[in-house]
Amino acid sequence: MENNNTVGTYFKSLLIIHLALCAGIAIILIVFRFLLKDSNSDTQSDNKILEIFGIAIGFIGVLASRFIFFFKTKSALSVGTLKEKLDIFRSVFITQMAILEGAAITNAVLYFITQNDLHFFIALGILLLMAFRRPTRAIAAMVLFNTMEDRQKIYDDSIEI
Repeated sequence: MENNNTVGTYFKSLLIIHLALCAGIAIILIVFRFLLKDSNSDTQSDNKILEIFGIAIGFIGVLASRFIFFFKTKSALSVGTLKEKLDIFRSVFITQMAILEGAAITNAVLYFITQNDLHFFIALGILLLMAFRRPTRAIAAMVLFNTMEDRQKIYDDSIEI
């Protein structure tokens, strides 16, 4: 069987994973919003501890995901082959998305439990952040390579990895 694993197919598969993670959060938020749209606002819990917990989880999730992404991709600068660099990028990108997804799901569940719109909008904000942090070749080139000549490898779809 012939190996058709090129840089182009690599980024297509990473975009599919990204889309699936974002769609999962979007579906959860839509379902929870639909289920709670007719509930009366008198049942809303006014628990400040859960509000602070939701805000803290969202804030820590966003900071931790970004910190881990840049900290772990630094190791790719010392790796020689393109395949190893892209494998590091994939694992770090999925880790980043998983941390953001965990923070979004936590706030979505808190929204479902407390019916407090604050948690819904925190989860929605994290979802938008996830959507804007899609895996692009420009980001990969920036974090994986030191020189401009090496960065051009990311844009060549015919290179097999």
